[in-house]
Amino acid sequence: MDPHHHGPYVMEVSKGKRYFLFATACTHVLLASGEAYGWTALRPVLQDSGLFDAFDPDQQSTLMNTVATMGIAGNALCKLPLGMILDKCGPRFTSLVGCLLLIAGSITLALCDKNDTVLPVLGYFLLGIAGPFIQMPCFQFSELFGTRKASAMAYLITCFELSTGVFWVFGELHRLFNIDRRQLFLGYSGVGVYCLVTGIFFWPDLPFRAQPPPQTHHHGSNRKAPPPPQPSHHHHTHALMDKPLHVQVGAGAASLFELAI
Repeated sequence: MDPHHHGPYVMEVSKGKRYFLFATACTHVLLASGEAYGWTALRPVLQDSGLFDAFDPDQQSTLMNTVATMGIAGNALCKLPLGMILDKCGPRFTSLVGCLLLIAGSITLALCDKNDTVLPVLGYFLLGIAGPFIQMPCFQFSELFGTRKASAMAYLITCFELSTGVFWVFGELHRLFNIDRRQLFLGYSGVGVYCLVTGIFFWPDLPFRAQPPPQTHHHGSNRKAPPPPQPSHHHHTHALMDKPLHVQVGAGAASLFELAI
């Protein structure tokens, strides 16, 4: 990102567009940012689908734990390099990378063989790192609300917390309608497509920035010059000492006359 270029000013965005952008950002965070932390709700769905069922119970449990660990660790550890990518490439590019990772992870989990020991781990890892790539570019939209920035940020954080319930929805769909792993994750890839399309068309290449403070102009200032210092009595007396005697006497007489009146 060119440091000499800056994103659009907040005041250049209409009120209606601000609310639209923020609502869209909330859906991104709600649907695709913290789903990796919902592993507890997803695990029964994967077990019912026969994932790792060719292994004995201990091996199956170990493999399941590996899937969960890689997804959650990927979500947590990718945020440091992600910050540098966001600074360098901007919100739109960062979000698009996250959307592609989400789509790739969903399709991998949908189509992988149930007894493959690599692809399920890879798919969940991709879902894990996709979340922050989608979430962090959304935080810039809190700048659209000026003094209410903290409230807007609180909404986004709440959406992140709720996003852990995405796989709870998976579990309910599986329980009520018998939707299997393949159908669930193929459907979830549609969330990635939605975030991809909205990110392409609505996310800025550079973050929004607040309106700059008014500049002060030093040239042509109306400030008045301070008045010249008034001569002190000591300075006046010292000046008289340099005058001829008749001038000193006259000045002394005038001073006595002023005191008399």
